[in-house]
Amino acid sequence: MELKKRATEAAPIQNLTGAKVRQEKDIEKVLDFFRYKVGTTLDCMFATGVLRNCITWYVRDLERLGLLQAIYIAKDRRTHFYAKHYSADPAKWAQAKTDAQLSLSVEG
Repeated sequence: MELKKRATEAAPIQNLTGAKVRQEKDIEKVLDFFRYKVGTTLDCMFATGVLRNCITWYVRDLERLGLLQAIYIAKDRRTHFYAKHYSADPAKWAQAKTDAQLSLSVEG
């Protein structure tokens, strides 16, 4: 009778170092979507395949980091409810009005 080989000996050894697998994080996918498009979290879900529940967490984190901002609130094209539309492009963000003129009265 032949001796049975162990499963570890019978399985071929694979070279995993040459694998071309790009592991992209979901938060990076969300940021890339909003970098090039203005849309809602629902739009991002359909485009990236990331769960919407996760996207809302990522949007919150990206807003805290200052990488994402809500540009306007308008009706969503799919649901027809009002929703925030986000963008990661700083050129589209609302600029805070600052007084460029300095005060002449100096106290203290």
